[in-house]
Amino acid sequence: FGLVMIESMACGTPVIAFNKGAVPEIVKHGITGYVVKNEKQMIGAVKKIYSMKEDEYIKMRYACREHVEKNFSVEKMVDNYEKLYYKIIEQHKNK
Repeated sequence: FGLVMIESMACGTPVIAFNKGAVPEIVKHGITGYVVKNEKQMIGAVKKIYSMKEDEYIKMRYACREHVEKNFSVEKMVDNYEKLYYKIIEQHKNK
């Protein structure tokens, strides 16, 4: 699970990460950061962020914070875990 990425976005910092594991579920490409396949794309993403106009960068920072609040708050995570646990219990009830 990408806790470091979520913590970064909670602070309004866009994330650049390789397309592995949970990254595509956490980072909204082009909105809260960039999901890249290789080093060349990573360099391009860094350059893109550094060359953004100030208002564009601020918009991305706000999107990061909003994305975390909406999808990774304590309440949301507890709700998601409860749903998962109930689903597992139901699947194993009839076995």
